[in-house]
Amino acid sequence: MIVAAILCGAAFTAVCEAQTRIALLDSKNTSDFFKAHYPACDPSATPPSYYMGADEYQRYFRGWQWVLDDLKLSYDIIYDIIYDKDVTAAGLAPYKLLILSNTALMSDAQTKAVHQWVIRGGRLLATFGSGYKSLANDPREADGWKEQKGGTFGLHQLWHDPVGKVFSTWWIDPGVDVRITRYEGPTALLEGKLTDDILHYGGEGNILVQRPEQHPNVLGFLQIENPEWKATSPAIISTRQAKGLVVYFAFAPEYIVYKELESSGIAQGKGWPVCSEGPVWIGRSAECRLLMIGALRYLLNN
Repeated sequence: MIVAAILCGAAFTAVCEAQTRIALLDSKNTSDFFKAHYPACDPSATPPSYYMGADEYQRYFRGWQWVLDDLKLSYDIIYDIIYDKDVTAAGLAPYKLLILSNTALMSDAQTKAVHQWVIRGGRLLATFGSGYKSLANDPREADGWKEQKGGTFGLHQLWHDPVGKVFSTWWIDPGVDVRITRYEGPTALLEGKLTDDILHYGGEGNILVQRPEQHPNVLGFLQIENPEWKATSPAIISTRQAKGLVVYFAFAPEYIVYKELESSGIAQGKGWPVCSEGPVWIGRSAECRLLMIGALRYLLNN
C-alpha cells in the first residue's frame, strides 16, 4: 500500500520484516497541566473560547493516535498507549520508539528514565513543550510546578537545548510556519511537496537556543513574521545520543491533524473531545502528516 511504501522507503528494510513496537504516552500529569492553563470550551463567550481545558491535551495525543492508526492499517507495526506509571526503565524496555506529544509535565524520575533509555538505544520523538515542567513544586512559579532546566537527565539536553526555557512565539507571531532548510531524515518526505520550502503550520512554536542555519542538527527553522525578530530559531532538530536517536519538533504538527479531524467531523464520530471552529481547518494537515510519517520512518529505520 502507499503508506507502507512511504514508511518503509524504496528498499524492503529490516524494520518492515517484523512488527515494531512504538509507545505513545497518554499523560494524566500533562492533562492536569492543561487543566490549570487552558479555559473550557465556550464558543458563546466574549471573546469565544475554543480551548478544551484538560482535554486540550487530547488535541496533541489524539493527533498522533490518528496517524498511527492510519499507518497500522497498511504497515506491520505494533503501537501501545502507555501511561505515566509506565515511564520507567522496565516500562520502556520493550519499545524501540517513544512519542512524547507536547508532554509538558513529567517527573524527574520520568525524565531520567527516558534519558537513559535513549542513551541505551531508544528512539525518541518529542514535540513542542515536552519536558517543560517537573512535577516538583515551586512556589515561585505561577502554576506551582518547577521548570525543567535541562540538567544531567533533563529532556532538553537530548536535543541540545540545555537552557530548557520554553518561550512561546505567541507574543511575537501567534501563527508561525516552518522553513525547511534540509530535506533528509525526518524531512525527506517533504521534498518537492512544499512551495518556497515553507511547511504551513499556523500555530504556536517554542523559541529555543539560537543556531546558525547551517547547523548540522537542524533541518528547519521557525518562520516568524515579525520584522523585529532577527534570530534563527530551530524548529526541527535531530540528534544522536550514544546508541540512541532523537527527533524534536519545536511545534506540534499533530495539533493541526486533530484540528482537521474536528472540522471534518471525524473526531466527533470517534467519540473524541471537540470544540470545533467549523470547517476552517479542513485541508490543513497534509504537510504536517507527511512530516510526522517521515520522522517515524527515519527513527524506525536508523
